[in-house]
Amino acid sequence: MTQDIYWSGIAFRSAIMPAVGQVLTCSIRYVGLFEARVVGTQDHLFVVHLLTSRRRGGEIARTMLALAHEQERPLEAWRLHARINPVNRDVLVTLEDGRVLPGRLINVSASGAALVIEDTVERGAHIVIGSTAARVVRVFRDGIGAAFVTPLDPVQVHPGIRL
Repeated sequence: MTQDIYWSGIAFRSAIMPAVGQVLTCSIRYVGLFEARVVGTQDHLFVVHLLTSRRRGGEIARTMLALAHEQERPLEAWRLHARINPVNRDVLVTLEDGRVLPGRLINVSASGAALVIEDTVERGAHIVIGSTAARVVRVFRDGIGAAFVTPLDPVQVHPGIRL
């Protein structure tokens, strides 16, 4: 289980301790698979250093920080639709000025989506996620929450969804 994120790596809590120097394949929901080397252990914790490119490491860090931010929020009673974790997370986002930016979906529901995006987008901005029109309703560090202009049919919302 992911315990914490540090500048030097990611700490995991586990009943089984890998050896320092061991290379692991890690799988984290919303982040995906990546290789990491164990750099330290203590009690039931071990810390890994990512064995990825700087760009991919930045993507992983931004996604994990966005997820951590989401976990700190209280449950929202107004949420009408269940969120799913899409298999295909990479998406293109078209801004009002015509720029197209790469984005990474965190989750999707019939009413909207949360995604990591590398540029600042103002709350209230109209965007297109893939081919789905949306409006930015929340801005968080390195990401946004967007409400679809026309909510999707809940039947369309499944892990294989493509916006």
